[in-house]
Amino acid sequence: MSLNATTFPAFPYPALAPNFSRFVPGTGRGMEPYLEALDRLVDDPLWTGAADRVVVGHSFGGMLALVWLLRHRLSGPAAVRGLVLVGTTAGPMFDAVRIQLARVGDRELRVGIKPFLPAWYHGRVTRGVKRLLNGGTLRTRDVDFRALRFRSDLAVGVAGWRNTDWAARRSYRWAMDGFDVRDRLSELELPAIVLHGKRDRLFPVAAAETLARGLPRAELRVLPDAGHIVPLTHGEAVRAAVEDVLSVKRETWKSG
Repeated sequence: MSLNATTFPAFPYPALAPNFSRFVPGTGRGMEPYLEALDRLVDDPLWTGAADRVVVGHSFGGMLALVWLLRHRLSGPAAVRGLVLVGTTAGPMFDAVRIQLARVGDRELRVGIKPFLPAWYHGRVTRGVKRLLNGGTLRTRDVDFRALRFRSDLAVGVAGWRNTDWAARRSYRWAMDGFDVRDRLSELELPAIVLHGKRDRLFPVAAAETLARGLPRAELRVLPDAGHIVPLTHGEAVRAAVEDVLSVKRETWKSG
């Protein structure tokens, strides 16, 4: 799960990929519209008829994956063999995000975004940023992220603004308002791998450490030379994580 499927590597098996870059559920806040859209997506024989299912979520997609699995209590469409979470957090979202301004060796200078949220939610601000990064227009441009020449967090972020409808961009910010599932992670009793780039400019490694500690059967893998867009820059690590959770014996994947 991600805001755009082309940030993910090609997998050697069938995959369903939600795309919320044009999804504008309205002005309400919370994950519910996204959960309903995800339920519609997985009502597909490709998913419902699969013997083995793994959920892979990156950034906002990882947060959505956590809420969706908890909503269905790992049953029905959410009865999956494993979970791979990449560059994400269990919350609280707007406390976890700390923008990296500079890095010297292992020392980082980061700033939180919470004080800026009242302005950030404003439609004029979102439209203004969209125009600034999109050649002065609000027109949405389709971007194949795999074709990007530069794949730094900054370059991919700018391309994301071009690819995403400005109202959709504001809507998924609203969806993350109040997101925090840290106290429910123990309910997700399944094999999980948490992947995180040490050079992630949005989430410090501490966010991944908290997430991995909260999941009962999780392994944390920190990639020393990766940033936030791990699926795009280190696709082999994502594919390996999927294979590893699938390799767990079926009879032991869930306790009890």
